[in-house]
Amino acid sequence: MQKKISVLWTVIICLIAVILTFELTFILTTVTAKKAEMRLQQAYNDSIKQLEQSFASINEMYEALPDDQKNTELFEKLSYIDTYYRSLYVGQIDEERLTYYLMNGYIQGIGDKYGEYYTANDLESLFQEADGKMYGIGVNVIYNEEHDAIEVISTVPDSPAERAGILATDIILSVDGVKASADNYYSAINAVKGEKGTYVTLVILRNGTELTFEVMRDEIKIVTVTHRKYSLDNSIGIVRITEFNNTTSQQLISAVDTLVAQGCTSVVFDVRNNPGGTLDGVIGSLDYLLPEGDLCYVRNAYGTLVQKLTSNAQCLDPSIKLAVLINENTASAAELFASALRDYNRATIVGVTSFGKGTMQTTYMLPDGAGLKLSTNKYNPPCDVNYDGIGVTPHKTVELDEALKSKNLFKLTDQEDNQLLEACRELGYNN
Repeated sequence: MQKKISVLWTVIICLIAVILTFELTFILTTVTAKKAEMRLQQAYNDSIKQLEQSFASINEMYEALPDDQKNTELFEKLSYIDTYYRSLYVGQIDEERLTYYLMNGYIQGIGDKYGEYYTANDLESLFQEADGKMYGIGVNVIYNEEHDAIEVISTVPDSPAERAGILATDIILSVDGVKASADNYYSAINAVKGEKGTYVTLVILRNGTELTFEVMRDEIKIVTVTHRKYSLDNSIGIVRITEFNNTTSQQLISAVDTLVAQGCTSVVFDVRNNPGGTLDGVIGSLDYLLPEGDLCYVRNAYGTLVQKLTSNAQCLDPSIKLAVLINENTASAAELFASALRDYNRATIVGVTSFGKGTMQTTYMLPDGAGLKLSTNKYNPPCDVNYDGIGVTPHKTVELDEALKSKNLFKLTDQEDNQLLEACRELGYNN
């Protein structure tokens, strides 16, 4: 243990030395020597206090570990490798790249397939999106195989994209010069995001003609819930949930209340391809749909119950019949949504067995503003049986027709979507 602590504090002292060297240089060129001395002392005190607090917590956790789980040689070996490279390497060291791969390499070595290291900027974006906010132009997109590009399926109401005249079915060929092909799909999507007030240039194909749009980015409220009436039976409402964030429950309540006010007597919740999201988002949604009772049990690595989440007595009118559509890409919080409604016998589950992710990740902010997401718990549905690696089995198994598997779910019509048809039949549609 002493070796580990000495290595850590050696690194800390070096970091402080670098910080203070920069601080002193900056101060001496901008203020008087006396002010420099005061500021230097304050910087030193602040640095020491922050680092002591951070590492005191880390060392406390480390000390609590059983001896067979401690690995002081790992830190010592890493320190040697780092020293050799900094002393002898003929190339240039990219500190940001080194940190990113070092952190993610450790996570991959552990085997936490849902763990992830975030830079400070990535962590800030993650928190914003969890709260239902982002900065971009307000387009919902899918990959278009025919054009090997991005297709706009809808624009967010009153968004920069809508105001600029971008339309559903537009094909985005490039974003700020980044080709929107399959290889660059996520890079192109990320390039749409940026600071509020900045501009992004899109090259769009519309009816065979290439058009160029310069759109100013703004704050966008993320829409995770859409609703409509089933075109073959207006008594059935369709609510699609694309993910769960901290605003999803409010959006879901509004969607269901609207459909019921319009005369719908049953609702299909479509969570196919929903990857999950925040626990708050799904619990708030279930609380609205289910009567008083337990919704979720959170258990740690030792199986100990660390949290129990419940619903109150107020809920949707039980006479409104419900069904849930799931597929092999329904995961995490979306699986909890389906399984909780199943456990209360409140909904019929239709589709195919879901992905099987029943682990819960916690994100921690590191001292430099970066973030670490790691798997810390398992969350169980009301029946308290975890589905990690197993998935949620539907009441009625319905494979998507083979001819439809190459199409995007967002582009399926009610007339051809056989899984949706079966869900609606479970709710009384008899054609």
